[in-house]
Amino acid sequence: MNPSIIDALSKCQIGLETILGSWQNLVEIESYTHHPKAVAKLCGFVENKLNDLGVTTQVHHFENAGPLLIGHYGSGPISDGIILAGHMDTVFEDDFIKSNPFRVEDDQVYGPGVLDMKGGLNLIFYIIQILKALNYTKPIKIILSGDEENGHLHSDQNLLIEQESRGYKLAFNLETGLIDNKITIARKGRLACRVATKGLAVHAGANLEDGINAIHEMAYKILKIQDLNQKYDNVTFSVGKIKGGTVPNAVPDYAEIDVDIRYEKDHLKQHIVNDLNDIISVNHVSGATSEVFFDNEFPPFEDRYNQKAFEFIRNISAKNGLGEIAPVKLGGSSDASFISRAGIPCLCSMGVKGQWNHSNREYALASSAAERLVLIVDSILEAEKVESFL
Repeated sequence: MNPSIIDALSKCQIGLETILGSWQNLVEIESYTHHPKAVAKLCGFVENKLNDLGVTTQVHHFENAGPLLIGHYGSGPISDGIILAGHMDTVFEDDFIKSNPFRVEDDQVYGPGVLDMKGGLNLIFYIIQILKALNYTKPIKIILSGDEENGHLHSDQNLLIEQESRGYKLAFNLETGLIDNKITIARKGRLACRVATKGLAVHAGANLEDGINAIHEMAYKILKIQDLNQKYDNVTFSVGKIKGGTVPNAVPDYAEIDVDIRYEKDHLKQHIVNDLNDIISVNHVSGATSEVFFDNEFPPFEDRYNQKAFEFIRNISAKNGLGEIAPVKLGGSSDASFISRAGIPCLCSMGVKGQWNHSNREYALASSAAERLVLIVDSILEAEKVESFL
């Protein structure tokens, strides 16, 4: 491993106990994505920690979403700058920690959001501390969203992330690290939509023929939507939720489904939207009507800017004895999509490694924190020697 980084870790007294202490603090400030005040409380904690390290911060507040934190460290042209990105919110509801407290069992660290992504958030404190000890002065921008887990449903943080990323040299998104040591260079985009069908409610026994069955119409829609899975390569359509009707002996006048759509290339989005609109425009039950609502989206995180950056970090990993890494393309979404939209090379899944995020089995590997600190800090140092990653 880079001896100067090891010396800085020692000088700063950054050991596992210290890392686990601040990690626990982050996990125990619960930050459910649909509870903006809880996310804001965590943001305040993070901001204070960063300010103590010499990072200047700006916080964007939103009425129905957790805040967006922007941090600046160092100075100079942003074309030499590195982005450290992530999110502060989690999928776990308030008080989930009572049934799943922060704890360490052998090398496994447990607790709500310990992997996704309080562990990566925690690394940022120590990355800055080490760079400071090494007298690193190039620009570092920190971008931490407060509503990533709900897809920025009630804010424009996606647009702000893209805007804040423009002009930088390279970005690391400290999302959930993968247990097999792979680094994410691409992710599918996600389009979420709701389909609603409307009919006419009547008594199912007395007036069946006079009714218009919204569930019957929805059944046609579901089959047509699922059939789209055969139309494209690497595009998936999944009807994941359905509701409709009131009681068994009434013809239902309303039905609704939620559809999850994943796609690899940005140019496919309009084709997908057109296909769904075509399905909605044709009703099979006489008198029924249908609508489609597109709720939110993550664009694809495409790999066209990331190949050179990946080869760079593969060499850094080998140099430091951190094992072989391989590139991977994932189906799940992240804010790396919006950084990439700004034309910035970005590597994702750079946080602590673990498994089972979004579940009560979620855990992170304690030992991976030091590994990722060395990998990211040495990458930042060595990036000075690279004119461009494009």
